[in-house]
Amino acid sequence: MTIAAYEARWLTGVPGGVLVGDRYRIAMQGGGVLELPLQALPDGRAAIALLMSNQTTFAVETAIGAVLAGLARAFRPEVIIGIPTLGLDYARLVARELGFDDYVALGFSRKFWYDDALSELATSITSPGAGKRLYLDPALRDRVAGRRVLLVDDVINTGGTAAAAIRLVTKAGGQVQGLVAALTEGHAWRRTLASLAPDWPARVASAGRIPMFRRAGPDWEPDPETL
Repeated sequence: MTIAAYEARWLTGVPGGVLVGDRYRIAMQGGGVLELPLQALPDGRAAIALLMSNQTTFAVETAIGAVLAGLARAFRPEVIIGIPTLGLDYARLVARELGFDDYVALGFSRKFWYDDALSELATSITSPGAGKRLYLDPALRDRVAGRRVLLVDDVINTGGTAAAAIRLVTKAGGQVQGLVAALTEGHAWRRTLASLAPDWPARVASAGRIPMFRRAGPDWEPDPETL
């Protein structure tokens, strides 16, 4: 199987919310348009607009990071926490843009000094499977405890990883104010986060929104239930 080279584009002067071949253009906060390739899911009947933050150009990364930093300021955070894996790139950018000296990276890899009490079970649409745990390094707990925390992620779909991050940071004593994401996808995440607290969906700010996609003959179309 041949895999096409990954390319995300930051555009101006074109409309968002449209399919262009096997690519989708997303209207972003601030007026830019992010164009992403579609990636079919394993069943072949559905696809997602794929944002791979570690494979975009620096120009695209910087443009998204600037929008996220603008959204982040409204939460008046004292510490930025990145949700792995691809949310870490944006968390670093946001923390630097806000003038912070550092940020906190959650992780899926368990180091030998980690404490299982500072972990939560997490799931995501792009990395399915049971048993994946989200960890906070115990050495970073003092950066979190008693402070106003803002979580940063790349894309929220089911909300499983975001919910695990909220539970974990709260367990560590952090006061989670909200979450900023490059993209929200569909609506399932709203139900997941609302199960934590009814106001949680309103505490999510995203630079853009994307639907999921379904087959329309040989082509793709937005799934209306996810618009």
